[in-house]
Amino acid sequence: MKIERIDSNKIKITLSIDELESWNVDIDDLSYNTPEVQEMFWTMMKKAEVETGFYVDDSQLIIEAMPLHSDGFVIVITRVEEDEDFESIHKYIKNRFKKSELRVKKKSKKIHSTILTYIFDDFDNVCDASIRLNSMYNGNSNLYNYKNYYYLLLTRNSSSDNSPEDVETILSEYGDKVENSSIIEGFLNEHGEKIIKNNAIETLNNYFSG
Repeated sequence: MKIERIDSNKIKITLSIDELESWNVDIDDLSYNTPEVQEMFWTMMKKAEVETGFYVDDSQLIIEAMPLHSDGFVIVITRVEEDEDFESIHKYIKNRFKKSELRVKKKSKKIHSTILTYIFDDFDNVCDASIRLNSMYNGNSNLYNYKNYYYLLLTRNSSSDNSPEDVETILSEYGDKVENSSIIEGFLNEHGEKIIKNNAIETLNNYFSG
């Protein structure tokens, strides 16, 4: 593990596949919020504190993971300290992660989150999307609020008569897709407000379908 301080609010951590396996973290599970991944992450943060003086405290974090050409990957962690910077975080997630989803390759394995996340800047848009999805989606759905943005998290591969692409087509009409779902989910569980648990689409349809 190699930790480099890029500037006052950013560090770069380089990990090999062997180091990843030493944490008992499977490559296919890296994008999930598992106890093993959490333990690995916070151990890296503690090591960064000791070696570089990079303290997390209660700061918001932007995390980007990029595969290396060799067997390994790089994690870039950016600390955001001001609440008013949230809009820039939102734009960063939309623009940056949309281009490069967290993927690490080994023996042609790829990381795919089972969570599908969309962000909305208006509650009415969430309701309209949920009304249209109610008859074609039967999986878990959770709705969060953070800083006047609404996050709808769906379990992938849970559509009934329609393909996941059909679900995403409707969601994209009302909101923006967030690729880095596991990081967002962990952040929202800690800092956001969970408005509706497990059945957000059904609940919104029942109350707002006219």
